[in-house]
Amino acid sequence: MSYLLSFALAVLFSFVGVLPPGIVNMTVANYSAKKTLKKAKKFIYGAILVVFTQSALAYFFATFLQDHPAVIQNLKLVGSIVFILLTIFFLGKGIQVYLQSKETIKRKPAKSKLKPFYHGLVISALNVFPIPYYAFVSLYFSAFIPDFFNYSVGLLFVLGATLGTFLVFIGYAYLFRKIKHKVSFFINNINFIIATITALIAIFTIYNFI
Repeated sequence: MSYLLSFALAVLFSFVGVLPPGIVNMTVANYSAKKTLKKAKKFIYGAILVVFTQSALAYFFATFLQDHPAVIQNLKLVGSIVFILLTIFFLGKGIQVYLQSKETIKRKPAKSKLKPFYHGLVISALNVFPIPYYAFVSLYFSAFIPDFFNYSVGLLFVLGATLGTFLVFIGYAYLFRKIKHKVSFFINNINFIIATITALIAIFTIYNFI
């Protein structure tokens, strides 16, 4: 029962936690709508590999965090700095795209230096918030799931968290691929949208940190 409950709840909590628009979700949508579904899937595979690692780390951090709450504050501080830098990056990229769209001479679009899979690894790795999130979830589950910190139960928790995240990402990819012709505003302003999301997350995190 502990195995099934741990897996099912991990899928549910990860699905709900990742469902709102975020930097990784929006990048998946951007790949799917602007490029190809195949490239979006490759990006997802890279991102999911990081999510698996993050949820595993969070599981092992859970017991440590019980006795060292200051670590959570440090993670929040690092996360806020990362999201401030990401806000500046995507804001600058959005302005660059806007200015280029105003030019009369059409230029050949520059190719990304990173392959979709590696891009997924990088973007997902920059998003450090899943670590404290899954650590909190682990602590919560341990209160009512017997032997939750048994490694076999923990493995199912990690797999469940990874599966729930994958379902959200793949859902974004198929949804935005299907309605890409109806979301021209979103596609043309993707960098500004991501910059807004990262800015709000950074502000919220700094507010809670203070």
